[in-house]
Amino acid sequence: RSANEGVLFLDEIAELGLDEQAMLLRALEEKRFLPLGGDHEASSDFQLIGGTNRDLSQAVREGRFRDDLLARINLWTFHLPGLADRREDIAPNLAYELEQFRQRTGTAVTFSTEARRLFLEFAEGPEARWPANFRDLNAVVTRLATLAPGGRITVDQVAAEIATLRAL
Repeated sequence: RSANEGVLFLDEIAELGLDEQAMLLRALEEKRFLPLGGDHEASSDFQLIGGTNRDLSQAVREGRFRDDLLARINLWTFHLPGLADRREDIAPNLAYELEQFRQRTGTAVTFSTEARRLFLEFAEGPEARWPANFRDLNAVVTRLATLAPGGRITVDQVAAEIATLRAL
């Protein structure tokens, strides 16, 4: 309902079950759906953007994704390489992640110069895998910021985080 006359973004669309896919297809085609817990249909006219790290054509071949839904939503595809292939995006996003942390918690946190250098040396290097992309980066920055003494991320913290990431 809240996407009516707007855009609905569904991340990890390939993870929807077949029943949910059928409901989504109906909502797209008929602009009607049964709200969760509701007894009466509602209407919504929206554009859909779906995100996934899966090959939807392969999922169709394996019977895990509806071919009619794929045909309906596959108007264009934009491939965004993973963070491991875009290491140049890490440094600019550190400030963004710290700002997101500040907005969520009300606590402003910064890196010491040496801690930032050490973190970027690791994060931009070949050892950091970033399998969950920006979710991983967000989790690391959140951990560092949460534990930062006096709102300042230290070299010792970064070294401990790097050791943990290397052990994974």
